[in-house]
Amino acid sequence: MKDYWLSKLISSVKKVDSRKRLQKSIYLLQLADCPLKCDYLLHYYGPYSFELADLIDQLKGAEIIKESADLTGYGNQRYISQIADKGTRVLGEFEKSKTGKDLYAQIKRFVPLFQKLNQEDLWVLELGATVGYYYKGNWEVALIQTAAFKKIRKDDKNLLRAIELAKAFVPAS
Repeated sequence: MKDYWLSKLISSVKKVDSRKRLQKSIYLLQLADCPLKCDYLLHYYGPYSFELADLIDQLKGAEIIKESADLTGYGNQRYISQIADKGTRVLGEFEKSKTGKDLYAQIKRFVPLFQKLNQEDLWVLELGATVGYYYKGNWEVALIQTAAFKKIRKDDKNLLRAIELAKAFVPAS
């Protein structure tokens, strides 16, 4: 199920420009009750899932998605993910089955949200996921904790944008 859902989300965009973007986007979608339900922990760059990283590697190994390495301006590598031709075929065939239709029904409302997150500024996305991680019923506390963790000011304009982004994915109490 998780392999289908992740493949479906990746197939909905031309490419995902980094694994960081994929990690943070899926985390925010899960806050909005996306069925993927990967386990996350807090990492230097915000919420991180070893389970999701393994799932990406499995899909890559099965040639459902493909990744290409790209050097950043700082000499680091980032991995650009996109659906592979085989993945497009497999998804199309699977979605004709009853199980495929049922699983699609569970993920379809998250596809436009994922597409939107794929366009979001990566720093704001990282901050937004981190705010979401810290949110336990009080946005001000989540803002303060995120600012301390990321070593930025509480009134940083990107952090303020990130709070609004996180609020869009956290169900109202």
